[in-house]
Amino acid sequence: MKYRFTAEELFNLPEYKQIFISEIGNPDNDDYAKSKFKKDIAKTRNYKDDIFYHATGGTSEIGVGKGLYLGKDKNAVHNFYNGEGEFGDEVEIYQGSPNFIDLTEPKKFEEFEKEAIAKYGKSSDKNYLNKNTLRLGFDGIRYFDPCTTGEEFVLFNVDKVKMISNKKRKKEDLSNFFN
Repeated sequence: MKYRFTAEELFNLPEYKQIFISEIGNPDNDDYAKSKFKKDIAKTRNYKDDIFYHATGGTSEIGVGKGLYLGKDKNAVHNFYNGEGEFGDEVEIYQGSPNFIDLTEPKKFEEFEKEAIAKYGKSSDKNYLNKNTLRLGFDGIRYFDPCTTGEEFVLFNVDKVKMISNKKRKKEDLSNFFN
């Protein structure tokens, strides 16, 4: 699927660049920020058509609610979510062509969230984002967080992908992403 901005273009938008600099540091003159950018931020040159990755290490952040959190850059997903092996080594591989609503631009995300809250009410688990996404006919959300891997995909309709890695997780186990 084609999007208005690539992961690299999104990272260089002034509002996202500023978030990264204020939270992490300036990659032009800060070694930690430079390393974070090199290892954790998704690079489109590493993407494969219809392939997504999910790290089993995970973090405790809510993000955009309960769903299957995916990335397109295997290295970035592993480095950030598995802490380069500190929190786990598994990176599951999924194949499919889900239809993601593109909420990478801050104003679009804000408008979408306002609409979702107005329709479903605000909740701490952000389930209103899931409901609104599915109501509009999308399978998940594409958003951007410069302090994680940058471009992120959260799939709410897990039937749109199939696990193709060697890990022995049953399809029924995917429901765990919503409990």
